[in-house]
Amino acid sequence: MDRVKLELRNIAKRFKQQKQEVEVLSRIDLLVREGEFVSMIGPSGCGKSTIFHIIGGITKPSSGEVYMDGKEVTGQKGLISYMPQFNTLFPWRTVEENVILTLEVAGVPKKEALQNARLWLERVGLREYAHHYPHLLSGGMQQRVAFIRALLSPQELICLDEPFGALDALTREEMQQWLLNLWEHDRRSVLFITHSIEEALFLSDRIYLLSHLPTRVMKEITVPYQRPRDRSILTDPHFVEMRQEIYDQMAKYRANRNSLEGVLLG
Repeated sequence: MDRVKLELRNIAKRFKQQKQEVEVLSRIDLLVREGEFVSMIGPSGCGKSTIFHIIGGITKPSSGEVYMDGKEVTGQKGLISYMPQFNTLFPWRTVEENVILTLEVAGVPKKEALQNARLWLERVGLREYAHHYPHLLSGGMQQRVAFIRALLSPQELICLDEPFGALDALTREEMQQWLLNLWEHDRRSVLFITHSIEEALFLSDRIYLLSHLPTRVMKEITVPYQRPRDRSILTDPHFVEMRQEIYDQMAKYRANRNSLEGVLLG
């Protein structure tokens, strides 16, 4: 059994809103093993990003604990690499200067940081853009740069918050395959947020289905496909069946929730 990299135990979060407490997260249990790619799927506004903020120590849970490598780290910062939906590249820094940012923050000498950056830019076909500024790159190229920056951080757990959500459909497909190919060489532990069932199935080892507020884990799904993977699995009958089953489960939950709300409001 692979070592557990991240574990959330009984995480709950409540926020005060207009003198009332709103429960956002309700008893979330979740884990990511070393070298595992895990996704979370849930409706908009269900608190997926709040989970990342709790893991990263930005937000403290109302109850529950965060463990990394078996040690409780609830509220501690600097233990994860985080990549949001939008690339957040600094426009005044060149591509290679953006890539080395996390290494600079970690105290790596600039000469060594630049060597690492240029090696990875060469590996992903962006070496000739090293001295360009971000606005000269396409959306997909900008996301590649942002991901390399996350990959070069010293933290072993990468949290990706819908990193392809702002891309067009074709670029998104290309980036999914690119991410898988790159991840295969590195095998960092990844926790990935997405709204796309197909994307989660294609990329992940396991998937957590999350409910609406107050958010809880509805189901944990193990993806049966071996690695490495390519997009041919998207037409596999079992893949199509799994995608539909997940969609039906989420749609059924939403319908039940809407029906209950109708009774309460009626």
